[in-house]
This record gives sequence, C-alpha cells and structure tokens, in this order.
Amino acid sequence: MNKISNFKFQISNLRNLLLIFFVLFFSVSFLPSVYSHGGHGGGEGKSIDTEAMVYIPGGEFIMGSNEDELMEIKKVYGKRGGIEGYLFEKEKPKKRVFVKSFYIDKYEVTNAQYKKFIDATGHPAPSGWNNGKYQPGKANNPVLYVSWYDAKAYAKWAGKRLPTEEEWEKAARGTDGRIYPWGNKYDPALTSTAESVMENIEEGICNVTTGIPVGTAKGDVSPYGVHDMGGNVREWTDSSFIAEKEEKVVKGGSWVDLSPKARSASRDGVNPKGVSHIIGFRCVRDYEMTASLPEQKT
Repeated sequence: MNKISNFKFQISNLRNLLLIFFVLFFSVSFLPSVYSHGGHGGGEGKSIDTEAMVYIPGGEFIMGSNEDELMEIKKVYGKRGGIEGYLFEKEKPKKRVFVKSFYIDKYEVTNAQYKKFIDATGHPAPSGWNNGKYQPGKANNPVLYVSWYDAKAYAKWAGKRLPTEEEWEKAARGTDGRIYPWGNKYDPALTSTAESVMENIEEGICNVTTGIPVGTAKGDVSPYGVHDMGGNVREWTDSSFIAEKEEKVVKGGSWVDLSPKARSASRDGVNPKGVSHIIGFRCVRDYEMTASLPEQKT
C-alpha cells in the first residue's frame, strides 16, 4: 500500500509540475507583447452564428469580491505560477451595481468578422496575421493581437461599442452572484483554461496561440447564454483600471490562466496600446439603439 500511495503521490506531483512548466514555457515562448499566450485551434466553416447578440435586462447585480472570498483563493493559488502579482484587492468591494439594458455579442469577435472590417476600412491587420490574412482554418477563432484602440475602431464600424466592466461582469455572472459564468464550482471540462489544457494535453500543445473556435467550450455559458466569458481569451472593456497609468480593464480568463482568472470578478489592467495573443474582445449595443434597428439578431 505504501508503494501504491507513493506512486500516486509522484504522479500527482508530476501533473502539477507539468502544468507549471506548460504555463511558464508558453509565457516566455509566445509573449511578444504585454500579455501571454493563445489556445487551441480549428473552426473553419462551422454553422455557428457569430453575429448573434444576447439581451441583458436592466437591473442590479452583485459585482466584485469580498475579503473572505479572496483569502480562500490566495490560500490555494497565491503562490502558484500565473497568479503572482495579481492585484486581488482591485476586486473589492463586493457591491450591488445597477446596469441599464443592453445587448452583448454572444461570442468573441472572430477573425472572419474582423477581416470584413479590415477589407471595408483599410484598418491595419493584426500583427499575428500573414499578409493581411488570418491562419487557414481559423475563421471562427477569436481575433487576437488587437489593441484597445483596434477593438474600439471595430466596434464603431460595426455600429456597436466596447462593454463597460460592469456590463461585461453582469453578462458573465447574472444576478445571483455566481463565481463563474456557469455556477460556483470550477470544472476544467466546462471551459478553456490552463487546467482544461492539462485535461486535454495533446490538443492543447498542438493548437497554441490562436484560442479555440468560439462556442467550443459548451459549458462556458453565462445565465443569459453568453459564451466563453470564463476562458478561451481575455477581453477588452471600455473601463479604466488605473487611471494614472491609462490602463484599461481586461476581463475573463484564457487557455493559459489558472481558474481564479476564470472568475467573473477577476480583472486586470493593460496598456490600451498593447496587443497579445490571449486578448480579444466582444461588443455591446445600447438597448435603445438596437430596439430601433430592423431585423437585429438577438
């Protein structure tokens, strides 16, 4: 029994070491900008309606985290790779916030959608593209290597805007204060984070730097039906993180992040000029504006 227990202990340690190595390796190997990494891949020609938007009703919701919640996370994750330097205090206080009705993109903006914007406006293509074209087979993957300014320009062209942090968090967690978009318990099988990659190690290693096609993680769905807010790639918002540094709030986790980043309350600050292959975005539209437009997809 002692030999069996020792073997299981060694396997557990090896798994943890592989996870740490995987995260740190790709943090260094694929970091051309302010943040790290991408994800899996694939997704050309799926029947998914990437233009769809979801209605978020007006009203209050529970935003942020309290000290007790943050202490529990620090105990488990505070010294693990990928969490060092994270400003947990920036999630406080936990409070009720009122948000007006709005519509939000059901999925992150894809390469195919962004290509239409480039073709129509002449806006520069993301640095991760080759000769103005995204990688073959990645039409439905989230567009990456876009700055906050790029995302804002796309949103304006599309007749939309970037979400505020409050709008994004309400769309992700609903009104019952749930921790993750799907509920209060983390499950790597539901989303695309570092733990998820370890659950599917072969697929993860073979498909880095592009994110997974939008809507692939079937369990990563908010109470309102918004997809990929816990994992896949982080997302720009229109809100300021540290005003004096001109940083913008980025919400959500990515394939390289541990589960604390998948929480709807997590938030980071990024220079709006920065680009990365773990940061994408989605757009919103005011309810009043959408209600006046014909044949809107909701």
